[in-house]
Amino acid sequence: MSTINYAEFKKAYNTHCLETVGKRLTTIEENLDSLMDAKRNETKSSAGDKYETGRAMIQNEEELYKRQRAETSKILDQLLRIDPDKVCNYVEPGALVILPSGLFYVGAGMGKLVVNKIDCFAISLSSPIGQALKAKKAGETIKFQEQDVLILKVY
Repeated sequence: MSTINYAEFKKAYNTHCLETVGKRLTTIEENLDSLMDAKRNETKSSAGDKYETGRAMIQNEEELYKRQRAETSKILDQLLRIDPDKVCNYVEPGALVILPSGLFYVGAGMGKLVVNKIDCFAISLSSPIGQALKAKKAGETIKFQEQDVLILKVY
């Protein structure tokens, strides 16, 4: 891992996170548009129960997509507040944290994303690992899952 240019990687990773969230939002919006079309085109048939069941199913899907849109918009807001050019001296939003177990980008909980063939976990400060790392510096040890973990670098 010592051959990684952390500044370039952090920018590329931030960009990848933003693109991923943007694609998610686009997909959600497209699904909502399709549902709205289905809702408008739903015609009341002679079997009223069938019509009501169809409308209820569309309504449930609509609510699901609206919740997903709200959650994804929050993730986007968290990412947009980060300056990927900033070098962090401690774990805060925008920090790239290097642990013996791998790389962690503090911003929004998105799980593992691969950029330039390098695995990195996008985490939020409110996640369990984020809480353990919060405000820590390189060289400090945290307790996580009953193990001592050394913070190798914070960038």
